[in-house]
Amino acid sequence: MGAGATISIAGCSSGDSTPTDDDGGTTSTPVDPSNVQTGEFVASAGANPGTFDPTIITDATSNSTIGAFSYENLVSPTFDLSEFRGELATDWTVDGTTYTFTIREGVTFHTGDELTAEDVEFSINRTSGTTNNADVSWISDVTVVDDYTVELTSEEPYAPYLTNLSAVPILPSGVDGITTEPETDDFDFASESVGTGPFVLDTFQPEDRVVFTPYEDHWYDGDDYPTTAPWDRVTIRVITEQVTQEEAMANGELGMIDNPAPFELQQWENQTGTVVADSAVGFDFITYPVQVSPYTNNNFRRGLTKLIPRTDIIEAVFGGRATGLAGPISPGLGAYFDADREQELIDQYVAEDPEEAERLIEQGLEEEGIEPPFEMALITNVNRTRERWMEVIQQRFDDIDALSAELDVRAFDDLVPFLLDPEGAAQSSDVVGIGWTGGSDPNGHIEQLLSSNQHVPDGFNWNLYANAELDDLIAEGQVTIGADNRRPIYDDIQELVADELPMANMWTSEQIDVVNPDAVNDVNNWQPHPNSSNRYDTLYKPHLDQVTLPRSNSLSTRYS
Repeated sequence: MGAGATISIAGCSSGDSTPTDDDGGTTSTPVDPSNVQTGEFVASAGANPGTFDPTIITDATSNSTIGAFSYENLVSPTFDLSEFRGELATDWTVDGTTYTFTIREGVTFHTGDELTAEDVEFSINRTSGTTNNADVSWISDVTVVDDYTVELTSEEPYAPYLTNLSAVPILPSGVDGITTEPETDDFDFASESVGTGPFVLDTFQPEDRVVFTPYEDHWYDGDDYPTTAPWDRVTIRVITEQVTQEEAMANGELGMIDNPAPFELQQWENQTGTVVADSAVGFDFITYPVQVSPYTNNNFRRGLTKLIPRTDIIEAVFGGRATGLAGPISPGLGAYFDADREQELIDQYVAEDPEEAERLIEQGLEEEGIEPPFEMALITNVNRTRERWMEVIQQRFDDIDALSAELDVRAFDDLVPFLLDPEGAAQSSDVVGIGWTGGSDPNGHIEQLLSSNQHVPDGFNWNLYANAELDDLIAEGQVTIGADNRRPIYDDIQELVADELPMANMWTSEQIDVVNPDAVNDVNNWQPHPNSSNRYDTLYKPHLDQVTLPRSNSLSTRYS
């Protein structure tokens, strides 16, 4: 959950190569802005946006639509996560615990108001105290130096400051009905966007679609790309069933789906749609309600985890397009992921071992005084891929005498409130299988899910796990500067999580999009984003060297 470039609950997730720059980062090919054709881009979402207020977005569907289209942040990571670039900030400096940002001049909100440092201060204060509080909790003070300079201070050095700020949407401070307490605001975000992003919210038809049009006064004024998003409009159709999304793509009704079944990618060889894939930072996991017996018992949790046929699922469900995990650090984090060490942790703590698993489960139930079979449900959201791997795990659990397991599939809109309610998932006797987008810094893969100060509803630690040693390691990772210095800390976190098992981390799958070649100028120029919260950013992020152009005979002429 969370939003932006850091973290969010993922509602869902080999193709042509993409041009690279001299540093190996992905780029779009510069185009002649005077020779740009227009059209409509149509994509699909598996659920209604959970909220249109960007400050309190907690899911990837909401952020990838309203959050990323209409709102912007001080900084943003490049698609390969190798660097941060200025978005609403043009420059920044760090002096110990003081972070000074120069605000981009001449930027206007969709309201027509000019962006100033006061809006940055307002937006940070607005985020404080929400479910996304972790993005700004490290900031002890915000000082407006002048109209275009803002100074942030922290009590200690804070390593992931850019990652966190890349998840804080900047809103205007002078709009009636929008205050620093978003939970009580009466502004109708579903009818009007007020950000600085390249697209303006046009209409929202619940259970049907969200429509955006280009913001003509967007601030980008470079020479390599169009200064306005080169699309007449962007339509995100709400299509909850994965198979229905695929049928719509096969019929030529969509420009892109980002959630194709990885076990059926061969179907696109003879249908409309080109498969484009790249690395991802998110991961799938099962979370255990560690405050509820028998999940309070480590033997029981380890037994369940050792029943999971990780390798078989990766091959059968993901077609080998996934990497097994023992902890929450994914391969997309580069310097923080060591494949050999990860395999050692898998072998030591979580590798499939049905005989040992059954012994540990029976031992855990006996230690908790529970007579088998123990009845449990495995809960997940409507998503054909996720349902398939959860069904494999449910059947494996149900096959042993000590367990009686069933699968409970819920709409994503229903599952998220269940997770965020302290009386919901945390107090149930069931487990939840879901995805987490993670983000570009290892802290985003750990803190909000596992820190004791992130228990729901104040964060996303919905099983109410608490471990003082882990809290200390999280704090140490936040104040330690430099990947070489931080890596041993996150190695220790990986091992602790693999040993304690408040969650069963399972794999990171590739980010796979299917793109309609009739909808875009060049499929080779389409770049999947490693973070599902930013899945449509390739349409128009010129400051990140990412722009996708429409075709003259695109969907606007056939499906408008």
